[in-house]
Amino acid sequence: MSALFLDNEAEYLSWKTEKQHHYPHSLAELVVEVEDPFALTPHEVSALLTRCAKSNMALFRLTHPERIQENPLPALTARLGIHQVDKNLGADGDGVSALTPGGSAHAPFAHYIPYREAAIGWHTDGYYNPIDQPVQSLCLYCERPAQEGGENELLDHDLVYIRLRDQHPEALRALMEPDVMTIPARLAEDGTIARPERTGPVFFVTAAGHLQMRFTNRTKSIRWRDEAATQTAVEILRQILRDAEPIRFRGRLEQGWGLISNNVLHTRAGFSDPPGGLRRVLYRARYFDRLPTGAA
Repeated sequence: MSALFLDNEAEYLSWKTEKQHHYPHSLAELVVEVEDPFALTPHEVSALLTRCAKSNMALFRLTHPERIQENPLPALTARLGIHQVDKNLGADGDGVSALTPGGSAHAPFAHYIPYREAAIGWHTDGYYNPIDQPVQSLCLYCERPAQEGGENELLDHDLVYIRLRDQHPEALRALMEPDVMTIPARLAEDGTIARPERTGPVFFVTAAGHLQMRFTNRTKSIRWRDEAATQTAVEILRQILRDAEPIRFRGRLEQGWGLISNNVLHTRAGFSDPPGGLRRVLYRARYFDRLPTGAA
């Protein structure tokens, strides 16, 4: 039985102790220098996966980004051991999205917020996916940062779970109910259903025993379970996210920087580029498989 089930207190305490032991305190501790993203060395693979095993995320920084002529994410993530790409409708043929204004591979999605300059609040990717096909890994690569803005906040969902379980167990219990959060259906331009309604928990445990989170801090196009306990739990969760200073990381991906993660909570600040000039280009790939815990 997973330590993350609410009635498994002894194993939970052991898991929490291990999780918090030597947990990184700064963004710098997550960074791994990478010489060639198309041919990661065993040391680079181990360094990235070790950080992800501890904090569900790692950053890579290319030592010579000026030499890279194409998006390295597909090759880099394959070397790390994740292959089941989520070919979402906004992505191109290989499942990678260019998060630049108007950068969706399909015109109807160009007005969606990831492809605009607007800020994005706390969320995990793919929160509208079916519960049996969650996005378990999220990876980013910055080809060119914005002239101004575009910073990210990153927050390990394991730490949010710990805070809820230790301080607000009833709120956590409510957020693990299978019908607590519903994302309404998305309609196509012709009125047909492009994506059906999705209902599921905020926190859940995968068949492999890992904690997974599906969440968006948006207040539109979302429906919460209509009961007082759920409303209280959602407000407690939002308060934790507002007060996340001690446990969240903040920074900006610069040219040649990237994020490897088990789909951690994240935000994006609004950004801007000079009119008529070069635009921010950041690539995103989502995967249905989780980063392995050992060398790939």
